[in-house]
Amino acid sequence: MRSHSCIICDGDLGDSHLAGLMQCRQCGFITAPVVMQEEEIAALYTNGYFQGEEYSDYAGDKTTIQKNFRRRLDRLLRYVQAPETKSLYEIGAAHGFFLDVARHRFARVEGTDISEAAAQFARSEVGVPVQSGDFLQMPVEHRIDVACLWDTIEHLQYPDLYVAKLSSRMKPGGVIAITTGDIGSTVARLRGKRWRQIHPPTHLHYFSRKTLADLLRRHGFQVRYSGYDGFYRNLDSMAAILLKVRRNRADVYNLVKRLGILRFDLYLNLRDIMYVIAAKSDS
Repeated sequence: MRSHSCIICDGDLGDSHLAGLMQCRQCGFITAPVVMQEEEIAALYTNGYFQGEEYSDYAGDKTTIQKNFRRRLDRLLRYVQAPETKSLYEIGAAHGFFLDVARHRFARVEGTDISEAAAQFARSEVGVPVQSGDFLQMPVEHRIDVACLWDTIEHLQYPDLYVAKLSSRMKPGGVIAITTGDIGSTVARLRGKRWRQIHPPTHLHYFSRKTLADLLRRHGFQVRYSGYDGFYRNLDSMAAILLKVRRNRADVYNLVKRLGILRFDLYLNLRDIMYVIAAKSDS
């Protein structure tokens, strides 16, 4: 077990102003005091996570999810030279929907996910190479040119070790792209403990733009882009989560669905989900 110190600066962790979380006394990084075994983590991400717990129907929402991934890919490609000659690796690939979009632009794509069910779906239904298991335990024999962690780094028990391993498999100029919640954003500060991104044990770490940049810099990366990522959400999916999952009101959901107003996508950007792209430096 690792020492209970900050993964950003090695500072001491103490109580946070957010109940149940800890904060570094030196750099301000916020994290949940949760330590789990690999099998406990895997148990969080079964089929239920993608169908009814965190998402109403992740596979069924493929069209909207890939609409978001295309926007992210368009941004990423601005920072990748000659992608048709490069390899791309995704951690937290889930059902492989991003790899499906990206494989037409890169020479090689592959990924990993802790969920065996999601990885199996990616291989059999989408046709992209996704291994199940912990990336930290997997051999990576080839060079990684581009790495993506879409809404994933907050789930990882030791995100610094993932970034370090990716850095070790990259040459200077290699690119890492990350989306995650920004606990320093206006929405997060106003919502406090009720901010929708705070829900351990699935979300364990809460970065700000500064602490994420510091983590990347510590492992040899320099930020090239830092912005806020808007996204499309399917209204049917949103209603299912809000009414069926969180409020147990399937009757209200079914009524609204019959009205035919849930067939569209809604674009949202609350400026609390950051999108960071960084490149490995020469030194």
